[in-house]
Amino acid sequence: MSVRHTRTRPESSPVARRGDFALKATAEAAGSGVVLQPRTWSLTPHLGHLRLDKLRVHHIDPMFDAINERNIEIREQNAQRRIVRDDLKATPNKGAENRARRHWLQAQLAAMPPFRWITGLNTQPHIRDTLRAALNVAIAQQVMPAFNPAAHVELLPGTKPKALIWSDERIARWLETGEKPSPVMVWTPEQAGTFLHFVTRDRLYPLWRLIAFRGTRHGEGCGVRWEDHSAKARSLAIATQLVQDGRDVHEDAPKTNSGIRLITLDEETDQDFIAQKARQQQEREAWGEG
Repeated sequence: MSVRHTRTRPESSPVARRGDFALKATAEAAGSGVVLQPRTWSLTPHLGHLRLDKLRVHHIDPMFDAINERNIEIREQNAQRRIVRDDLKATPNKGAENRARRHWLQAQLAAMPPFRWITGLNTQPHIRDTLRAALNVAIAQQVMPAFNPAAHVELLPGTKPKALIWSDERIARWLETGEKPSPVMVWTPEQAGTFLHFVTRDRLYPLWRLIAFRGTRHGEGCGVRWEDHSAKARSLAIATQLVQDGRDVHEDAPKTNSGIRLITLDEETDQDFIAQKARQQQEREAWGEG
């Protein structure tokens, strides 16, 4: 509904010709940085010294061990940075001693690694599945033997986080400690209404309303195309989504086949869509085609 980005790979590239083996979309986004090099047919960084035809299960297992060890390191560094950050926030600006301490704390923060996401137990199966799919293509193209070692890798079990409602008590605790009660927190209808009222004049208000009322995924909401909106039927087809790959954004199909669906819109949301489209057309005419 706003600026759209698409990324395509030329059909003449080595990766496109020999099968898309790049694991960057899932693995590097998760922080593991696993990429298959098409020229050498090796996986980097954890398996970069091995050719695909030599790859076995006992080679892949240490890769996930290294990811889990890196998770521990990231958690410790994030905790240290959080302590220094909170100390900096609590130190007032007035007074020479306080200013000197703030300067020292800022230098400490600058020397620390930035906050990073871990590659959790729920993400690691996606890395394994992406690797398995890539190796299946290599097997089909007879680049490696007809044995997929990724299909036989066993991972530590993960648990999906339990969704909790933002109650008054949980909000108070979060404001006090800065820690969310659960990775997945859910607004009450009243809280969602407060947010929508706050962003009424926001340029992307139709997007916020669509997500709040129809429960679309973020990528689906951002990937809405005008040709998928029917003002006459007051409906919207969810046929595409925007996917972030590192710093790049590209268009893709929804995550599952059931994600391709037709949703009905209430009258106010439908009118918001119509107004947004007219606004974009006016801006396009004002800016010019160049």
